[in-house]
Amino acid sequence: RKYSVFHNTYSRSTDRLKAEFMENSEHLRYRKNGVFLYHEVVSITRTQQIDEDQQKTGLKQIVEEYLHHRGKHNLAYAVLHEDTEHLHFHIVMSANEAGERDRVRLSKVQFAEIQTNLEQWVLEKHPELEQKSVFHKNQTEAERQQRKEKKDHLSKAGEELKRRGGKTSIRDDMQERLADIFTTATDPRHFADLLEKAGFKLYQRGQQFGVTDSQGKKYRLNKLGLSEAWDKLEAKMMEKLQGKDAHKVEPGATHKEDPPPAEHTNAPTQTQAGETEIQAEEKRRLDEITARRAEKAKKSAPEQATRSRNTDRDR
Repeated sequence: RKYSVFHNTYSRSTDRLKAEFMENSEHLRYRKNGVFLYHEVVSITRTQQIDEDQQKTGLKQIVEEYLHHRGKHNLAYAVLHEDTEHLHFHIVMSANEAGERDRVRLSKVQFAEIQTNLEQWVLEKHPELEQKSVFHKNQTEAERQQRKEKKDHLSKAGEELKRRGGKTSIRDDMQERLADIFTTATDPRHFADLLEKAGFKLYQRGQQFGVTDSQGKKYRLNKLGLSEAWDKLEAKMMEKLQGKDAHKVEPGATHKEDPPPAEHTNAPTQTQAGETEIQAEEKRRLDEITARRAEKAKKSAPEQATRSRNTDRDR
C-alpha cells in the first residue's frame, strides 16, 4: 500500500474500492455496450543511479501528476508492479467524473498532448530517473540528430542490400523495441496496450505471428529473431489466464493488490484514453487468441500422455 495511488476515492480495501467504482458507474447515462472503466499503464525504465525505493517514489509522483491532467475529477486506483524489467503502475479509472452522468473521452490529439507534457515534466522534475525522451518536441537537438543518423544508416544499409540483390535488413531498433515490449508485458491486456502505444499491431497467419507498423508494413516475429521471446511471453500470458500466478508473491517483494475488475462483457472495452472501439476489439481478440492456445495445450496434454502409455506397452 505504500506505493498505491488512490485518486478521488474514499475506500482503501479492494472490496470497498470495487463497490465505490460500481456505485459511481450507476450515475452514467445508459448506453448499450457502454464503457465505465478505463485501464492504463504508466512505466519507467530502471536506473542504476538511485535506489529502488527512490525510483518507486518518483514513479508514484509521475502517476499522480498524470491523473491530475488525465482525469482530475475521475475515480482512479493505481497499483505498482515491479516484477518486470520496467517499473510500472496499472491504473483503473472511472469513465465518468465522480457523480456525473457523462463519460469523459479524450481525442488522440488531446491524449498525445497529455503524454508529451507529462514527459517534459518528468525530464524537468525527475532528472535522477534518467528517462529518455520519446516525443520529438522534448528531444534535444543532439537526440534528434542521433535518431536521424541511426535511421539514415539503417536505410542506407537496406538500399545497399537491394542493389546487391539481397533482402532489406530488419531495423535493429524495431527488433529492440519489440523485445523490450515482450519482456515488459505482464498479461494480454498490458501487452496489447504496449503494442498500441508503440504503433504496432499483432497479426496471425497460420501458425506464424507478426506485427505491422504504423505504415502497415509487416514483420514476422521469426524473421526478427523473436520467436523464443514470443514463446516465453505467450507462456506467461497463458499462466495469467489460467490463474496460476493469482496469489503468487515473491519473497521480499512488495505486496501487490489487484485493482477492482471491470465488468465482464463480450463488447469492446475502452482501455486507454482516446481509443476507438476497433482498437479495443483488437485487444479482446488478443485475449481470445491466447485463451484458445491455452485451451489447445490443455486438450493436447491427455493425448500426449495416452500416446506415451501406448508406446510403453509396445515396447
